[in-house]
Amino acid sequence: MNYKNALLPLCFLSTGALAASNYASVELTHLEPTKTESIWLREKQFMPRYPVELAMKGVAGCGIFKVIVDESGATESISLISSVPKKVISRPATKVIKDWEWTLANDKSPIREEKLLRLDFCMGGSTENESISKCKQQATMACE
Repeated sequence: MNYKNALLPLCFLSTGALAASNYASVELTHLEPTKTESIWLREKQFMPRYPVELAMKGVAGCGIFKVIVDESGATESISLISSVPKKVISRPATKVIKDWEWTLANDKSPIREEKLLRLDFCMGGSTENESISKCKQQATMACE
């Protein structure tokens, strides 16, 4: 099944259509370098929050971002590489990433690092575990 066609109906859900028993979930994937190869890691290793702007609009999707962390551990830049749906994810996801604080990984020297990160924003599921499972599955599909 085409990923875009499967995701498209989720992108246009209205907040009124979402029942109170639906859950939202976020999945973070370190594409390059992998998490174990990274020089800089997020200081707080909990899953990012679903952006309120997306949740209120009932938007689900994914985005691949290039994030540059400078040699002092500050976020130098964030740019969207690709996303589904196009451009809707960019601003709210960038706000989430901008708030991250970076810490130096063990046994690594502090140098500038370019990262490719994927964020999947998923809606649906009658339990938190079901929502997380659906999001992990979505994260294996193309995001373009």
